[in-house]
Amino acid sequence: MSHQHFGFWLHSRRSTSLIVGVFFLISAVPAYAEFKPRDRKPASGYSRAGGSRGCSSNGIPVTQLAPVTFVGKTASTRPMFAWYMSSSQTVRFRLFEFDSPKTVKQISKVKEISTRVGINKLKLPTDYPELTVGKTYFWQIAIDCEVSPIVSNAEFTVINPQSLAKNRFSSIPESANYYAENELWYEAFEEALKVSSNGKLGKTGATLVQELAQSEIPAGSKGDIQIIKQRIEDIQRISSERI
Repeated sequence: MSHQHFGFWLHSRRSTSLIVGVFFLISAVPAYAEFKPRDRKPASGYSRAGGSRGCSSNGIPVTQLAPVTFVGKTASTRPMFAWYMSSSQTVRFRLFEFDSPKTVKQISKVKEISTRVGINKLKLPTDYPELTVGKTYFWQIAIDCEVSPIVSNAEFTVINPQSLAKNRFSSIPESANYYAENELWYEAFEEALKVSSNGKLGKTGATLVQELAQSEIPAGSKGDIQIIKQRIEDIQRISSERI
């Protein structure tokens, strides 16, 4: 082999090795998809956004960190619920099950929860019955204000967990991404909050909340649109501050 041919061969080998190395490097780095639910079944009138800004016109109002304009999904019979508070006060938590599209029944008793400023979360308590696959529910948080209580609802349905792959994840972002890809907001957000503390979102949680805001597309009457737009702005403020 001539020196010229040998040099060309050696350069080709190095280029090939570089390309293969870059390919494996890219393959080794997980790509995290956004929470972009394709199935956005509109929420019923029970979850229609209210127009109140909370107990005060200042700051961000109490905000459920879950789909509100459409029905969310979970594969857990004891999901985790999360919300934002701009002040520490007692919240009343209730859970309802849809008997029909127009009738609901409350599950268990009202639970009063002391909250903190920032992100608050509640795993469905053991004194509540496990949820049923195929059923639709909504969870409610309410706080007392001077004039009247502020109430917020978020609907969700429980899907069959057997439809999910039995994956083993190497990191929290990877597991959160998997659930987000499968439209399971509650699992994705629960995973994200595992690496946060002191009422904060953390990087993965902030990213998911930004994606939640993008998924809450305005729909319905002009009045509803303005209310939903305000909700989106509130969620974006929560995510940008990584509260």
